[in-house]
Amino acid sequence: MTNSCRIFAGLSFRHQANRREQELSDVRHVPYDSPQQAGGILAMKRFVFALATIAVVTPAFAQFDTSPVPSEDQKVFIFGGRMGESDMAGMLNPFTAEYEEAIVLGGGYQHFLTEPIEDLKFGLEAGAAVRTGEETTGEVWGGVVGRYDGFVVGDTLRISPSLTFGASAVTGTMGTEAEREAIDGLPGDFLFYLSPEISFSTVENPSSEVFWRLHHRSGAWNTFGGGGSANATTIGIRTSF
Repeated sequence: MTNSCRIFAGLSFRHQANRREQELSDVRHVPYDSPQQAGGILAMKRFVFALATIAVVTPAFAQFDTSPVPSEDQKVFIFGGRMGESDMAGMLNPFTAEYEEAIVLGGGYQHFLTEPIEDLKFGLEAGAAVRTGEETTGEVWGGVVGRYDGFVVGDTLRISPSLTFGASAVTGTMGTEAEREAIDGLPGDFLFYLSPEISFSTVENPSSEVFWRLHHRSGAWNTFGGGGSANATTIGIRTSF
């Protein structure tokens, strides 16, 4: 009796399995009953395809984000260059600018305080310089600085544009600056400070940089301070800590 029950149970289980397999086979071959059903299957296929695409493409794009960004928020720098007779627009191209017989040597300190967007930082800058030609004068400046560290070329070279805006004071105007001051008839000892810059560093050593910087001070069409303006195209080095 026991053996008969076991045989009957085995046959019943096999019958149910065959029936289930047949039902699944029928479902695979049944045409879609409505556009909504067909659309749902198509959407699922697209979703799976999208996931597969993301899985393949994401690692390729991630290569642009693997380079380390300097974590240090304090920087010191030194620079030197020639003062120019050209206005600010003319000095943006250092190869075609007109220069005077005067140089500027200086240095500064930056402290970045916030990073509202990845790789975009804002902070404070202060610096001092000596300007010497037919005469020698001193300059100090301070202001806010913004910097973007997100441009990397070939996973090797990092290019970081920045801009400093603030105020500049000098112990006395000189050269082309003094001539412009005389024409304007306004004092030029306290003016706006504006300095666009492009720096370069390697991905392996992001804390050491070389940079080109336009050192500019002016009254911004007499809206602040007075007459005169001075420009210098400079090259410098910077380190972070």
